[in-house]
Amino acid sequence: MSRPEPGDGSLRPAPITIITGPRDSGKTKTAASMAARFMAEGRTLGGVIANAELRDGVKVSYSLFDLATRASMTYARRRIGPVPAGALAYEFLDKGLEFGCAAIRRAIAENVNAVFVDEIGPLEMNGLGLWEPVREARSAHAGLLVLTVRPDLLSFLLVKLAVRPEEARIIRLPDDPARGQGRP
Repeated sequence: MSRPEPGDGSLRPAPITIITGPRDSGKTKTAASMAARFMAEGRTLGGVIANAELRDGVKVSYSLFDLATRASMTYARRRIGPVPAGALAYEFLDKGLEFGCAAIRRAIAENVNAVFVDEIGPLEMNGLGLWEPVREARSAHAGLLVLTVRPDLLSFLLVKLAVRPEEARIIRLPDDPARGQGRP
């Protein structure tokens, strides 16, 4: 039996796994481990994993790693100096976000077994960043959709994607008490 094709009317929304936990709890590591296991099992996958780039133990930027092409590009840099009220601590780079959107859309077009998107944050909750291809993956992809998100955004994400909690496999990671206090 062939897999349904996007847009042929036979697709239900993609099954979804959401990895959630506080900052530095291991969401990215969990998603990357899951992706590695899927690859070892011979499954096809695509999408992006966000890797922190550290300088003297401090996160200074994030790059997106394309699981299919293995290419990487910086998409966010920590703002230098005081952060204006209401602004995010990181500035997002258009070229990096375009790279991430293209990786997700390519995975959808290739009808891979699983699309990974690490991490859904405030930018996406405002309909920006990687949001549009995530929404497209939810509605036009037959395979598994794996997302990471912090707990404070989980309920909003479920509503925005029209997912009932019982429809998703939610992996909740505990806060790591060993991590340094005050780390960004």
